[in-house]
Amino acid sequence: MVYISGVNFNAAGNDHYNCNGEWVRITNSGSKSVSLSNWTLSDEGDRHTYRFLNFTLNSSSSVTVYTGNGSNTTSSLYWGKSLAVWNNENNGADIATLKDAQGDIKDQHR
Repeated sequence: MVYISGVNFNAAGNDHYNCNGEWVRITNSGSKSVSLSNWTLSDEGDRHTYRFLNFTLNSSSSVTVYTGNGSNTTSSLYWGKSLAVWNNENNGADIATLKDAQGDIKDQHR
């Protein structure tokens, strides 16, 4: 099963516009690899959406999706944009949503 195992709202401090510390960790707890190609990760209301391109999440492993820039690996992916995607402006009320290629919600995490 693929699920969101953590959301870090505002790791860099109380300035939610500093997105360098923002991340969402996605975990595959199943015994088989899962293709996340064309899956999406978005904030509440789908204001900002990250689309996975040609990415496979191995069994019993995690990938962390960061805002900002960096080098993509099997355990770290980057949006390539500095966006305040997830924040705790509303007492941590923002929601990270993971959808499969058909648009079905696979998991949500506040």
